[in-house]
Amino acid sequence: MVVTAAALEWHRRRVAPVPVSTLAVPSRQVEGGASSEPLSPPPAVADASHGARMLHGDPRHTARAAGHVPLTKPELAWSSDAGGPVEAQVVTSPDEQTLYVASLGGSLKALARADGTTRWTFDLGDRAYATPCVGEDGTIYAASDAKKLVALTPEGKTRWTLATDDEADTGIVLAKDGTIVFAAGRRAYGVTPQGYVKWRFAARRKVYTSPAVAPDGRVYLGSQDHHAYALTPQGGPLWSVDLGADVDGAPVLGDDGAVYVGTDGDEVVRLDPDDGHVVWRAKVGGYVRGTLSLTRAGDVAAGVYGPTPRELVLSARDGTIARRFPIQGTGAREFGVHGGALEDAAGVLVFGTQDDSVYAIDPAGEILWSFKTGADVDSPVTLLSDGSVVFGSDDGKVYMLRGN
Repeated sequence: MVVTAAALEWHRRRVAPVPVSTLAVPSRQVEGGASSEPLSPPPAVADASHGARMLHGDPRHTARAAGHVPLTKPELAWSSDAGGPVEAQVVTSPDEQTLYVASLGGSLKALARADGTTRWTFDLGDRAYATPCVGEDGTIYAASDAKKLVALTPEGKTRWTLATDDEADTGIVLAKDGTIVFAAGRRAYGVTPQGYVKWRFAARRKVYTSPAVAPDGRVYLGSQDHHAYALTPQGGPLWSVDLGADVDGAPVLGDDGAVYVGTDGDEVVRLDPDDGHVVWRAKVGGYVRGTLSLTRAGDVAAGVYGPTPRELVLSARDGTIARRFPIQGTGAREFGVHGGALEDAAGVLVFGTQDDSVYAIDPAGEILWSFKTGADVDSPVTLLSDGSVVFGSDDGKVYMLRGN
């Protein structure tokens, strides 16, 4: 096993406290446990995504895919050099014919879907942890530790560059109205498609989560100041809540608007979207640092770190564990499963782990297949409409798997 690049860098990248920013509303903390308030049934499931043009496929981070994962072990169609370890999700052009991968080698590569050959490479100037985002017109938005956000044409030419105040290392989200939402350092940004800053919001400490954006434009994110935040579509503060530990697990938004976040307090927490009060908090026995995801049943999928690493599905109603899949751990708190699983149209879950593998699990929790790489797989998996499975690994490669 290879220790993930994210784990090696974790403590170095944590930043010292900064002066507290002024919030328009006070934070509210409600003690944990299941809420006594009745929960209304969720509305119909939102449309699943074809391919993925942003982290987990949509602004809410659901990771619901429209295609079908192979039910038997797929074949390796190709692997391609990414230029460095890959922590970001591989995203696609609108027609799925080009795949974009950002790496810790500091480059963004455009790969041909058919065979993985490199169409072009763009130098981002420093390590790229952030998952890029692709607009309807094919514009690619990418960010890096070089403290900048860039917009590129489908041919890899620069449209514009925006300097940020700190390392831009969280996944980029495209809101329904076209606003580009991302975080750099302790600030979240809303940017127009032309590269103009619409708004900025400052948390007390570093924002390590990719923001999630609701259909009405409200923005939700977490910070290493132990808070989860809700912002208006204009970037103003709605509420904040102190969860007692770093909030590094990027939120997922439920079909009914509920906000779910993971923390370094070994918890997944459900928050009310209107005022931030805690509906429930579930102890899961390890850090929850990767982006959460949502099943079609409305439940929450979360990757959990050691000492007993596993992928969990938690009930949206009360946080009880509905499904679990353990992996072989090392006993270390810094080793485990980084993020929530992708769900295909039949309910199959697919996710990468720090035992160097990708797993496909059927709705009953049985392994359909696994695929071994040369290092940790922290990159979320992308499913193409024809059932091909694409992901990056810390071994510096992008893999394309296809059914037999």
